[in-house]
Amino acid sequence: MGSYMLLNIKNIETRPSINAGKSYHNHKLKIRIDKATLVSNFSNKNEKIKIHSALRNCNKSPNNKYIITHTKLKESHPYKKAINIFSREKTQSLLLHIDYSPVNKNTGSIRFDFRPQHVNDSEFKELIKWMESQFGKEIIKMISRSWITQIDVALDIYDCKLKDYLWSLKNAGVSKYFNHRNGLPGLRLGSIRSKINILCYEKIYIRRKEFSSLQSENGLLEVNSKNHKYLLRVETRFKPNTKLQGKKGKPLSLKEIASMENPFLRLMVYNNQMQENLIKKNYLQHKIKTNNLIVIKKKMKKRSKLSRHSLAVIDKNVIELIDRDKIWEKWELCIRRFQYISQ
Repeated sequence: MGSYMLLNIKNIETRPSINAGKSYHNHKLKIRIDKATLVSNFSNKNEKIKIHSALRNCNKSPNNKYIITHTKLKESHPYKKAINIFSREKTQSLLLHIDYSPVNKNTGSIRFDFRPQHVNDSEFKELIKWMESQFGKEIIKMISRSWITQIDVALDIYDCKLKDYLWSLKNAGVSKYFNHRNGLPGLRLGSIRSKINILCYEKIYIRRKEFSSLQSENGLLEVNSKNHKYLLRVETRFKPNTKLQGKKGKPLSLKEIASMENPFLRLMVYNNQMQENLIKKNYLQHKIKTNNLIVIKKKMKKRSKLSRHSLAVIDKNVIELIDRDKIWEKWELCIRRFQYISQ
């Protein structure tokens, strides 16, 4: 009985990802794009009128291939209107969110939030063909000339938990731990306003077919944790054109997605014995209940300024858990769906 737990379905992974080999500690690795936010502008007034009309009048019929919802956005939102496109499944998945009619003239004309993990290659092509039939060829052309404002890349480390290592994001000074009721622990490294922030959080993997046969209530599901694999998701949220020191970086177009820099390069992993080593050297007074190096460093600073000797102790505990370059070789497999529409 002790192995049963009531778990939020957000902590359950059901979709397959791309095999990315193994970690140096023999964990199975998988990678994928979890979300891609693309922004584009209308090329002329007629294009704007035609696409706006098609979005407003998109069919909500139960006979439609997808479930469609229309939303009027809050005043604080950069866009006035939105449309959501969901899969027709027992547990619906959001496939695409489209924001349009911007409040500010300097905001892109239309924003697409794709969730490609919920479909396979052929289903993604079907979605694009459906969009063309519903909204016209113009909207596909808009996507093909769009630029990327954020892309979330998920690396899943199987049979790994947050507590197994210490985690950090190089040059980041902000972090947040979370462990919600009926959830699993997680850690945000870096500010959400930065060019990159990383979420490390635990999930349980259940095959989609099995998951669909289970009964959930109020977003909660009773699962036997012994029957399913744990994984730690390391999700990088990367903004290619974020302003740096007052200067705006060059936008990364969808056509250039293959050249995107590796977002895992700043991820740092450390040995759990680090705190004991710092205590022995009198750089830390006592062990802290955390797996976050940023928290440990802040605690050390309260006693004295971080010296090169204390930083050397930290550096000695660095672990090369993953081969970042080898993992990034799988990027071309992650982006092939988007290359289909950017050609």
